Amino acid sequence: MSRSPRIALLLLAVSAGPALTAQTYTHSTVGQQGTYTGNCMVSTCSGTYYDNGGAAGNYAANVNNIFRTFCPNQAGMCVRATFTQFSMNDTYFLCFGPNSCCDYLSILNGPVQNSPALWSNCTTSPGVITANNPSGCLTFRFVSDGSVQLAGWTATISCVPCAGGPSGTTNSDCAYATPVCTDTPFSDASSGPGITAEGCSGCVTSENYTNWYRVQIQTSGTLAFTINPNNNAEDFDPVVFGPNVTCGALGTPVRCSYAINSGNGNTGLGNGAADASETVTGDQWVSQLNVIAGQIYYIMINGWSANSGASGFLLDWTGTASLNCTLPVELLSVDAECADGQALVEWATGSEWHNSHFTVERSIDGLSWKEAGRVNGVGNTEDLTEYMFVDPELPTGEVTYYRIRQTDITGQESVSRVVELMNCRGRPGMHVAPNPTADGIRVALSSAWAPASVIELLDVTGRLVAVIPLQESQAVDIPMAKLDAGTYSIGLRMSDGRVVERVQVVKQ
Repeated sequence: MSRSPRIALLLLAVSAGPALTAQTYTHSTVGQQGTYTGNCMVSTCSGTYYDNGGAAGNYAANVNNIFRTFCPNQAGMCVRATFTQFSMNDTYFLCFGPNSCCDYLSILNGPVQNSPALWSNCTTSPGVITANNPSGCLTFRFVSDGSVQLAGWTATISCVPCAGGPSGTTNSDCAYATPVCTDTPFSDASSGPGITAEGCSGCVTSENYTNWYRVQIQTSGTLAFTINPNNNAEDFDPVVFGPNVTCGALGTPVRCSYAINSGNGNTGLGNGAADASETVTGDQWVSQLNVIAGQIYYIMINGWSANSGASGFLLDWTGTASLNCTLPVELLSVDAECADGQALVEWATGSEWHNSHFTVERSIDGLSWKEAGRVNGVGNTEDLTEYMFVDPELPTGEVTYYRIRQTDITGQESVSRVVELMNCRGRPGMHVAPNPTADGIRVALSSAWAPASVIELLDVTGRLVAVIPLQESQAVDIPMAKLDAGTYSIGLRMSDGRVVERVQVVKQ
């Protein structure tokens, strides 16, 4: 069993997120919540790592296999530890460590306490140790007895590119949680804890081999599921966050288990359990969750065994509530207009989930479509996002049709409504100068316009700042000295309400 319970003091540890600047990390002397986990997993590519004595002190006595894990916070990278100081040469022929070491450090190639050892000794310095596994993580496990305490170690944590490192776009991270569309069973596996430290709170002592899922409740009822390991010798834990939380602010889990006493095998929500959270001494089941239609939950399945990522599990939904996916992209609007004699296609999204890119498609008959170009999506956001695309080929027909094809990271696609654009050729060309400007601009039209047409001035938010009626002249002056610096939009609105030209102007 990977996490035998033991009597230990409770050490409250703070989870460290991705490091913006180099930070200092020390090795804990006792595990959290009766486990060997000294600290939550750290996602970083910079920092200095000491034994628990820090830069000047010696390490503590009687540290019993306590470990901590460092993982990269960038895709395609692996963690490297460069030891600049190492003093742990405490050996005795009756000691059970490698080379009869009484105190020793083990450096493991992976994110869990039983990952394969890259180095385990006390008599010589590890030197430079680099992870070589799909998670990109290194785990450090330390043992000391009660006889001699020495200066310990100082190591610089960094990251190096590696072909086998994490991709940064799998459901090992909450940001790329798999949306669950139906309550039917499916299999999954994990390559590690991802590149963001985010699931360490409540009864979760650390992320290891994690899979994240996002479920939206379609009909009210109970949320329950069974995790059935493909290899029953492996250890998985269920964790549920919600309702209606985000990956950046998950809070404390509403359901959580890290039990191991009853053995491995099936675990999850349900099976008659009445407790919402349980420790290593639990029975591996926590109670089902009463849920309401429209609520959103995040579920993390955390694997603790050294090979949990390889074997995976079957996830079977057993509750009475039905599940549904939100659309990968909430498309708010699609529009096409002539701008400075070119076809401009604009669209806006209210939110995006696993969005890869948009393809702008063009048609002359509304039946046969060709790709006009592609625009990358934001990926994941709950904010308003606006896009624009200028068609490199000026449409020649009387009417040109456009639509937007959205593609998510799994290859699934959806298509927007079709919008029409009248031929841009022969429209009044609009020329603006000077641009940028400090005081004002002159707008000149290259050809005739319909009566009652106007020039519109809009700010960057789309708010109408000024409307200037067109007179006999084909040029009009617009004062801008009193306006705030920024980007403005000049538009020519025809008498029938259509905007046939639009030019961006920078006010200095």
